[in-house]
Amino acid sequence: MTRRNVLKSIFEEQLAAANPGTKAEAQGRDRVLAGPVRTMSLTLDKIEEESRVLQEALATGASVVDLDPQLVDVSFIRDRFPSADDPAFAALKESMRSHGQEVPILVRPHPGQGGRYQAAYGHRRIAAARELGLKVKAVVRSLDDQQLVLAQGIENSVRRDLSFIERAIFAKTLEDSGYDRPVIMAALSTDKTELSKMISVARAVPEDLAKAIGSAPKAGRRRWLQLADLLQSEDAVRRVELVLADPDMTRDSDARFIRALSAASEREAARSTTRIWKNSAGTPLARISRDKKTTVVRFDEKAEPDFAGFVLERLDALYEEFRSRQS
Repeated sequence: MTRRNVLKSIFEEQLAAANPGTKAEAQGRDRVLAGPVRTMSLTLDKIEEESRVLQEALATGASVVDLDPQLVDVSFIRDRFPSADDPAFAALKESMRSHGQEVPILVRPHPGQGGRYQAAYGHRRIAAARELGLKVKAVVRSLDDQQLVLAQGIENSVRRDLSFIERAIFAKTLEDSGYDRPVIMAALSTDKTELSKMISVARAVPEDLAKAIGSAPKAGRRRWLQLADLLQSEDAVRRVELVLADPDMTRDSDARFIRALSAASEREAARSTTRIWKNSAGTPLARISRDKKTTVVRFDEKAEPDFAGFVLERLDALYEEFRSRQS
């Protein structure tokens, strides 16, 4: 099912009730849906269209009710890191104080507790309403678990307000909960390659460390991959744990990420040695970096374009010469 049709199906009943004359037409369109999830498109037009469909459903078809926020529980899978110092939350709370809640949240009747609800999305609006002593405006929809996580993930993908690591942990949690990757791709509006990288990072970075760092919105995929690679070392994990346990550690999550990355790479860099190899004329041809586990030789292709190929062609002969000297 495409992401647009996932959103449409979630609100289908409300739209039909508000617009009974269009029910048959809507069913005719929905009849052509294929499979549980189609190939995901990541174009901006698609994302904007999903947002438009959602807002249309809320504006024209979905019944909005006022709920006591104390009766609304969080989703069974969290997608956002808690933060004691979130400027966006402070701005949201001030906006709700001054102008009221402009966009309703989506909830379902709680599957395990009568008289309560469970949020698909809108967790910050719920928290703000609680702190302000306000009712929270909500659309109540009967959703199964998969519909809930799809709505939750898609709404945040449209809003683009989850950081890379929050999306990565969310993806890992969904997979650990038994959802297959096509469903997770639909929920996160992403493709197979990007999802693999997200889950790889989430499995390499201990979740307690990731949450201690925080959302770090400025630290994108590349730097999280770098940190994940460094944390393969138990020594690096211990160094990061020590840094993050500092009671004077900054509350800014991007700054915490930089401190964690620095701690993870500090001694690794110190243990490695690098030297420049030059030819008899003094021209640098290669940079050689060595540590306890690896030796990396980087040839300067501009200085001597064919030399690296020459060395590669002779690797077998060099290895046999090496073995003969060992015997």
